Amino acid sequence: MSAEDGVSEAPESVWSRPVRKTRGPVPLHSRESIAAAGIKIADDEGFQSVTMRSIARALGMVAPALYRYVNSREEIVELMVDAAIGAPPSVEPGPAWTDAMLNLANTQLRHHQSHTWLIQAALEAPSFGPNTLAWFEAYLTAMKELDASTERKMELIALVTGVVSLFAQQQQSAGSAFPFELLSVERHPNLATALSKHSGQTDSEGPFNRAVLALCKGLIPSP
Repeated sequence: MSAEDGVSEAPESVWSRPVRKTRGPVPLHSRESIAAAGIKIADDEGFQSVTMRSIARALGMVAPALYRYVNSREEIVELMVDAAIGAPPSVEPGPAWTDAMLNLANTQLRHHQSHTWLIQAALEAPSFGPNTLAWFEAYLTAMKELDASTERKMELIALVTGVVSLFAQQQQSAGSAFPFELLSVERHPNLATALSKHSGQTDSEGPFNRAVLALCKGLIPSP
């Protein structure tokens, strides 16, 4: 609807605008270089350090000049998120669909581990970019031959992505979860036993893979 109907139109997405205007000088920078500058700042200094001013400085320009390329910091965050998650690995539909789902989920997890700010940034990104859409397509391709509704498949994608975020956050705070100085065998016998058995385990992806497989088999059981 238009504003004349009493409903304001949705703001134009950075993805729906042409990369450059039809008139004016050729841009010195690209969306890719702007995203790369933001990612480096977030990786090195933290997500809170990503500002129009800091990105302009990294690109060798003044902050007002950055508005020739983007309209706001939010749009930069969109570019950063889409670049950071990257393109998904190729998958093939078929009986080994859970292997494809594990491959996709583990690749997502590695991207989140490489960019610890990605979870927070994704919450601030107002719309999906092309790489994000490609991830949805890849997950649906893996499940293409399954006898399950589209709603069930989309639900599984959402839950697997949630598990990716959960494990990424858990690993970022690893080592600070349990105050071992307060642990008592007398007061916490089961917890002490569990932690003692877990301390010798080095396969950090084991629990992650089990969680993803449990979701897959629980929501879309094999015939």
